[in-house]
Amino acid sequence: MIVIGITGSIGMGKTTIAQMLKRFNIPIFDSDKEVKDILENNNLVKNQVCQLWPDVISTQVNEKNIDKKLLSIKIFTNRKNRKILENILHPLVQKRRDAFIKSKAKSFIIALDVPLLYETGTDKICDYIFLVYTSEKKQETRVLARPNMSLQKFNLIKKAQWNTQMKIERNPYLISTSYGKLTSFFIISIYLIIIIFKKKVLKL
Repeated sequence: MIVIGITGSIGMGKTTIAQMLKRFNIPIFDSDKEVKDILENNNLVKNQVCQLWPDVISTQVNEKNIDKKLLSIKIFTNRKNRKILENILHPLVQKRRDAFIKSKAKSFIIALDVPLLYETGTDKICDYIFLVYTSEKKQETRVLARPNMSLQKFNLIKKAQWNTQMKIERNPYLISTSYGKLTSFFIISIYLIIIIFKKKVLKL
C-alpha cells in the first residue's frame, strides 16, 4: 500500500486536491471531518470541553453543543489551550486514522488529508507528501471569504501552523492551486504516474 499525505496551510486548497484524488478512486481520510464529528458527537469530549471552557458550550433541549466559533477563538488566542485540546483530540483522530488504514489494507493507494501533517509527525507514516500551496494574497482572499472568519482569526491560525517554506524544506511534491483546477489536476496526474512507476520499478 502507498500512503500519500495531503497537507498545506489554511486556504491553500487541500480539500480541492483531496476531491481530485477521489476521482482516481483513492480512499481519503479527512482529519478535519473527523475532528468535526468528534466535537459534535463524542459526549466524553463534550464533557471535557465543558469542564475546561464552559463558556463555549450551549445547551439546547438538555443537549450540550460546542460552539466551534467560540472554541476556535479560545484555542488560537492561547497556546496552552490549544495544546490541551490537541491532547484530547489527536489520540482519537489517530485511532480513527489507524482504523481507516487497516480497513483499506487491500487498496493500492490511500491518502491522508491532514492540515497539521508535519506538526503532528504524521508525515512519518506517509510514503509521499503532496504539499498544496498558493500565493499569500490568494490564501488571504479565500480564507476571509469563509463564514465567521476575520483577519485576526486568520493570522492566529497561521501562527499555529508551520509556514509553507518550512514544509517545502521537507522536499514534498508541490501542488500549486494558483492557476485553476485543470492545472492542479494535471500536476496530480503526473505525480501519480511517477509514484506508480516507482512502485513497479521497486518490484522488479
